[in-house]
Amino acid sequence: MFSKEIWPMNRARKRKLQPNIEIQKATICVWGPTGSPGKTTFAVNLGCELALAGHRVLLIDLDTYAPSMADFLGSTERSPGLSAAARLVGQGRFDLDQIDRLAIQFSAGAGKLAVLPGLRSSARWPEITRERIEGLLDEAMRHFDFVVMDVASPLEVAIRQVGGAVDRNVAARSALEISTKTIALLAADPVGAKRFLDAFDHVLSLSKNVQIVVNRLRSSALGAKPRQQIDDLVKTAFQREIAATIPSDSEACDKALFEMVPLAMMKRSSPARQAIAQFTRLNFLADKEHMRLRVAKLD
Repeated sequence: MFSKEIWPMNRARKRKLQPNIEIQKATICVWGPTGSPGKTTFAVNLGCELALAGHRVLLIDLDTYAPSMADFLGSTERSPGLSAAARLVGQGRFDLDQIDRLAIQFSAGAGKLAVLPGLRSSARWPEITRERIEGLLDEAMRHFDFVVMDVASPLEVAIRQVGGAVDRNVAARSALEISTKTIALLAADPVGAKRFLDAFDHVLSLSKNVQIVVNRLRSSALGAKPRQQIDDLVKTAFQREIAATIPSDSEACDKALFEMVPLAMMKRSSPARQAIAQFTRLNFLADKEHMRLRVAKLD
């Protein structure tokens, strides 16, 4: 087991859950189209914010093409991670002890953040079947408040290994179908928007609860009023609202990547970090009184 302190105790006090906070367990799938829209960065920082709020959080790297979550967090161990977990699920031997053994453990205030690394080699994707993903998530939700999955971009059906029965993209499609919520990332530039438009209908066919999050919003890539442009694009194409907008914050994000820590550990006042923290509070850490007042205003 690899342990790492991501929130030094001399920099922050341990947090306790407030009594008026409603806790509802959730499995969260983070998806984005091809082209590095920032899904791993978002998944890691979402998991960190949930853990800092005092929750038990498991991050699972389900990207069977280019897993990078462990690298993103600076792990130097070659953990068997996902492949070993899938094998144990198939043998009926996957439990909390095995999660603790295979996952990278992080300290995050009063919460718990564990990361199950992805495949060592993308060639091992046939080991990740839908049944094993279901078994992994069933066991994980017995012990964690939130499970956040980072999945690959491709979702096409019927790409198989020669002579094999497992579909190449079954991991991503299964996670989208099983998860209680999907977060779809749209990179705020012309190419990223085009790729999102081309692929998002497929996501909607798989997941029933999808929220769109716009990432790296900046006028330099979209011109004047970039938020309005993206809002109009999404409403016209899909008749949907944008759940959150993450502003471009390359300096803080680059520094966090260099130091291999989440944004909250690097620069708590980062605009990108603040936007992710607010999204997390509004969607997963709902204050009952706050939500009651919001509903009353709509009556």
